[in-house]
Amino acid sequence: MSGHSLELRASFRYSGDDNHLDQIDAEVLTDQGWKPLQIENSSPGFLLFVYSFLICQHTYFHANSTERSLLLERASLDLSLTADEGWRIQKVGVAIDSKLRGGTADPAAIDHIKQRMRLCPVSVNLVEPPDYRINLKFS
Repeated sequence: MSGHSLELRASFRYSGDDNHLDQIDAEVLTDQGWKPLQIENSSPGFLLFVYSFLICQHTYFHANSTERSLLLERASLDLSLTADEGWRIQKVGVAIDSKLRGGTADPAAIDHIKQRMRLCPVSVNLVEPPDYRINLKFS
């Protein structure tokens, strides 16, 4: 029985006291290596779904970091996803590596952000909860 896997990564740049999002660059892992993600009318629906998952995770990370007074300089988000033959998601891995301009990411803040990221509307609407892991790193 074979399945499907997809990996996306994105980098984000921020500015100001409100963590204004200045730039997003997203890539998808292909057989030829990492390629810029280009969303088009002919893009596969599952790729669009996974990109929506990535953006939703970032939105909750970004908003809750700001809520915790963590001033972000940049962040990179890696998303890996495995689905079965019927495209049902079995495993999700989210890793965010971020650089702070200000604030302190103590364990309570990190736990709060991770819990809130699990409330992303895309992830809570999965039919069966997959093996879902979130790792956050602030430096």
